[in-house]
Amino acid sequence: MSTIISHKSSILVAVACLASVIYVIGVVVYRLLFHPLAKYPGPLLGRITDWYSVIRSAAGDRHIHFLELHKKHGPFVRFGPNRVSVNTAEGLAKIYGIKANTQKSKYYNVFNDVFKGDSSLTTLDHELHAKKKRVVSSALSESSVRAMEGIVLRNIRKFTGHLGRFPSDPSSGCGDQKGWGSSKNMTEWADYLSFDIMGDICFSGPFEMLDKPDNRYVLDVLPKGVNGLNMSGWMPGILRLKIGNILFAKLNEAMKRYEAFANTQSAKRLAVDSAIKTSDVYSHLLTANLKCAEKGQRPLFTPTDLVGESSLLITGGKGPQFCLVSLRFSASLTSTLCKTIGSDTTATAISTTFFYLLHNPETYEKLKREVRPVFSEVEEIRGGAKLTSCRWLRACIDEAMRMSPGVPGLLPREVLAPGVEIDGHVFPPGVDLGVSHYAIHHNEDLYPDSFVYKPQRWLAEPGEGETRDEAERRVALAHSGFCPFSIGPRGCVGKGMAMKELMVTIARVVWLYDMRLAPGEENRGCGGPGKGYGRHRASEFQLTDMFVSKTDGPLVEFRAR
Repeated sequence: MSTIISHKSSILVAVACLASVIYVIGVVVYRLLFHPLAKYPGPLLGRITDWYSVIRSAAGDRHIHFLELHKKHGPFVRFGPNRVSVNTAEGLAKIYGIKANTQKSKYYNVFNDVFKGDSSLTTLDHELHAKKKRVVSSALSESSVRAMEGIVLRNIRKFTGHLGRFPSDPSSGCGDQKGWGSSKNMTEWADYLSFDIMGDICFSGPFEMLDKPDNRYVLDVLPKGVNGLNMSGWMPGILRLKIGNILFAKLNEAMKRYEAFANTQSAKRLAVDSAIKTSDVYSHLLTANLKCAEKGQRPLFTPTDLVGESSLLITGGKGPQFCLVSLRFSASLTSTLCKTIGSDTTATAISTTFFYLLHNPETYEKLKREVRPVFSEVEEIRGGAKLTSCRWLRACIDEAMRMSPGVPGLLPREVLAPGVEIDGHVFPPGVDLGVSHYAIHHNEDLYPDSFVYKPQRWLAEPGEGETRDEAERRVALAHSGFCPFSIGPRGCVGKGMAMKELMVTIARVVWLYDMRLAPGEENRGCGGPGKGYGRHRASEFQLTDMFVSKTDGPLVEFRAR
């Protein structure tokens, strides 16, 4: 009897296995041959499964693959069963612009699943997004930015003060008798600056990364956390099936340490709530809730929503969008504020600008000739007409962000009914579309010689054989594909603050110091033979795509003028 039962069980298992195989084959055949997106080319694995995006995200080279796929296949590439990457200016406007008939992709649900709340970045609801964004935008309005300028300048002074310092131990071998200070890894120091500024702006207190190493481990943990969520966004089953507990085991341990840090910051902020002189982002979020209470309405930001909102604010500093939302933070308000507005993208833009300036000496010399005569003393370098007049400075920063953007990959958007038409191609509702920042920033139709650092491409000054009208059209064309802070209603609300921080920081460093690449470390951050797929260009600052860009270098020495 038992033998018969065993035999029947074996048959059932075999039938189940066969049915599973047939089902998988059927899905593969449908996705390759009969799916509405079947006509679009792309990597075979990507056309079959979203595991392609998970693998490329884990490898950190997804941005390179997007660019190479578009070079091979043209402006439309299918990189997932229901996902298409577009690489045109029209695509950028129609997917992300003011009138775009799209919404946030369900990819973003993973952030809400982790934080158990919505934020102005991740919510799919247009009306709720508009209300929340108005509050965050008011916290970062022009008047608010002016009020917080003293906070930003205080941190920038501290940053520039550290750059020219010699090591405390003369026998360390750093610095030399000609006045050059010890070498600084600009990726690290830009991170310290950006996170300290965001701590001040969000919590009315810096994270003290410029002065001591205690909290600097956060800079390693957060990009990994963001990428963990990024991978889970493409394949939500990673979290639902607890696969993430295996993939992110080491990260989870580090996040526990971060959670303790977040709670400490929150307690500090609450302790000074009535004593702060300048409203920080925390204040604006709580004020919005108080106004709702006065009207008898539910809070606009629930405690869990505040977690998601804060998490968005601080990482934006290193990458213009929302860099920070890491793996499982405490539900405290601090945990949110520790991650959103500006740290990630702004920091990447600072280190990237230093890299390209020092690898292009003529550009650097021209910048010195522009900045130094405009200001009679360093404290004149702040927001205002004089800084805005430094057009070459702005062009140098824009070109650096074009070549090596803080968020190099693609931000998916879901097409709404009745569909979206882009360059003659009609995409039905439910399809995910997106534009890779790195790929469009290296689209040769928009940016000829796209891997050459040319700040002049942003200035409407006629080049050799070029008329004024042609120069203006060239600049307009370049702006049509430029999206380091994304564009449209979901673009970065902190863009104005980020650009002011970038221009003041770079201008002050150029005014205060001469700079050089540390001897023997000139190639730090460069591409070259053996560096990996698509990383062969020695003149390009290399990015690891962890949703936000992770960089290393350049190593720079500074000497006071």
